[in-house]
Amino acid sequence: MRMLFVVDPLDGLLPAHDTSVALMEAARADGHEVLATTMRELSVVGGGAVARAVRVQVDPCRLVDGRFVAPQQWYRAEPVGDVPLADVDVVLVRTDPPVDADYLRGTYVLDAARAPRTLLVNDPRGLREVNEKLYTLRYPDLIPETVVRADLDGLRDTVARWGRAVLTPTDAMAGRGILLLRDDDPNLASLLELSTGRGRSHVILQRFVPEAVDGDRRVIVVDGEPVGAIRRVAAGTEFRCNMAAGATVLPDAVTSRDKEICDVLAPDLRALGIVLAGLDVIGDRLTEVNVTSPTGAREIEALTGAPVARVVVERIVDLHARRGTA
Repeated sequence: MRMLFVVDPLDGLLPAHDTSVALMEAARADGHEVLATTMRELSVVGGGAVARAVRVQVDPCRLVDGRFVAPQQWYRAEPVGDVPLADVDVVLVRTDPPVDADYLRGTYVLDAARAPRTLLVNDPRGLREVNEKLYTLRYPDLIPETVVRADLDGLRDTVARWGRAVLTPTDAMAGRGILLLRDDDPNLASLLELSTGRGRSHVILQRFVPEAVDGDRRVIVVDGEPVGAIRRVAAGTEFRCNMAAGATVLPDAVTSRDKEICDVLAPDLRALGIVLAGLDVIGDRLTEVNVTSPTGAREIEALTGAPVARVVVERIVDLHARRGTA
């Protein structure tokens, strides 16, 4: 099978951590051809999507003392020129946020890749529709109490009513800009002004979930089913549980609550062509649905032994086969 990865430049990936690299390794181990390109190298020619691509050979990371270690030169790339996406079996779109104008333009180019042979993971329509911070608003029974607003008075009143709240920008990643707000903080007004650009930009406020002191959980979901989980615990006095903010990663397992959440989300995600997602959960509350480049496969395998990347590739291959017989 021919798989094309739409990723950030290969030289910038962190192979011992990056789920995209883990998926490439799993695909190569199963005998699939791996190609790579970037959003910028996608084009539409003659009505069809084309990628300026390289063929990738991967030198796999090794598990040493509970963590993956990458070889100094983890990949070799052979230019293959322009590849029509109609000649590719699976296109895995895994470019990191931000979902800005350039990213959105790339998804419209990928719309031209729809062909009988080609499975898009994730579908560009779903990538546009599922805002990773705001999509959860469709499921009020699953999430913490949440408001989205820009006006400073309304935000201050909400924090005063709740006592503690977590503020999240609508378009950031890796924990950037997330704040823990307290109604008795003398800096509260200034923090709200800075976060909203003096009331010009919407932010997300969520009532603080007490279970957050025990960390949050990343659950990897493939075709609506949870296949692995880890727990992320904030470092020191930090309250953000993102790995990019130095969080400690601990082994965990898929719970019955994870399955309940997935049962609710699965029909909608499938309808949008979201095959691979990463759910963030605090306590029993859903907080994010990550679809651009959900990570965690390396950590899950290192800590639990669950071969998540291999499972993901096998599920994608099975989905492709089922499309061909539908």
